[in-house]
Amino acid sequence: MRLMLVRSVAVWALTPVVGAGMFAMTAEADVIAAEPKAAIEALTAEQVGRRHLQSLLLQVRIDGVEALTIAHGTAMTGVPVTRDHHFRNGAVALAYVAAMALRLAEDGVVDLDVPVSRWLPELPAGDKATLRMLANMTAGYPDHVADEESFIAPFYADPFAHWSPEALIDISLSAERRFEPGENWDYSHSGYVILGRTLEAATGRPMAELMADHVLAPLGLSETHGFDTAMVPEPALHAFTAERGVWEDATHWNPSWTLPSGAIQVTTITDMARSFDAIVGHDGFLTAESRAQMIEPRLIGFGAPLDGCATCRTLSETFSYGLGAALQGDWVFQTPSFGGYAASVGTLPEGRADGGRITIAAVATFTPDSHADWTGGLPNWADETVRLAAAILVPGNPPPMPPSREE
Repeated sequence: MRLMLVRSVAVWALTPVVGAGMFAMTAEADVIAAEPKAAIEALTAEQVGRRHLQSLLLQVRIDGVEALTIAHGTAMTGVPVTRDHHFRNGAVALAYVAAMALRLAEDGVVDLDVPVSRWLPELPAGDKATLRMLANMTAGYPDHVADEESFIAPFYADPFAHWSPEALIDISLSAERRFEPGENWDYSHSGYVILGRTLEAATGRPMAELMADHVLAPLGLSETHGFDTAMVPEPALHAFTAERGVWEDATHWNPSWTLPSGAIQVTTITDMARSFDAIVGHDGFLTAESRAQMIEPRLIGFGAPLDGCATCRTLSETFSYGLGAALQGDWVFQTPSFGGYAASVGTLPEGRADGGRITIAAVATFTPDSHADWTGGLPNWADETVRLAAAILVPGNPPPMPPSREE
């Protein structure tokens, strides 16, 4: 059994409507042409049936304006899902942490290319690893989430247990290092936990305050909340999974292992879409130089597969990494998945979209039939939906579509 990791477009608004398929949507303005709008509506309905989803929420934004929001299914038995439901945003907050580091660099508080040892002198290899390496996943700190004995088994034995940042870093440091800082690429939750601790040491402030001051408040994310506990505010989108061999409600599994303390969040479909659109989609929130550092594919050709490192790889045009975001073709993505939640947000940024900047976000929850095999890495059906919707809206420049593992 393997842990399902956090890896890891017209104006419409949603009105709760109970009816066939628990589907809800009301129009406010015509921003998307009728044909693609109808195609996306049909796509979401098809995905619910094809992938046996409990719920599916999708939002499209064009040039920063909400264009289409669709809801299917139920948040829990008998409760229709709406745009107001909260869910875990997981790895989307990696983009927030990276953006925060860039804003602190803009203010001269940190330098992304200074060794981490300046702030964490006791950290092994801290004299070689930089903040930039932590943010772009090249620092080489082994991922605690990949540690079967020290993390995966204990987590599945008690998914409600709390994990401190220190415990997660200790697991990483106890594992065999596969490469030296800056010599390869490997997805590492641990690197971001260390990055969070470094930013706290550099500023003398807790991560939650930094996140509020540099990301949540400036972007007006009033429905995005940081909790280091299993708290999900009402209305809560309930998540279900069979990862532990039994069908169960995983809504309140403890997410403290996923990200830096202070960056573990719940959100809504609108906050997730709007924030990603603002951070990676256009200049404004970040300076042009900072945004370029975040989303330009500067690591294409870097890295290589490595024995004992499951996610080490050569970065390419179809999958590269910036700072806190995956770069795929001309699109920028985050695709979190955790304990019965699957989500995705993808942006075709300003300057790459002939018909306007586009952001598409989705979140899905499951039924027992959503996956044929719950013991392996689970396909992200929300991500599949986002990419299929993108192909409808931008048929000449869609994001790469990973091969489906379940048909």
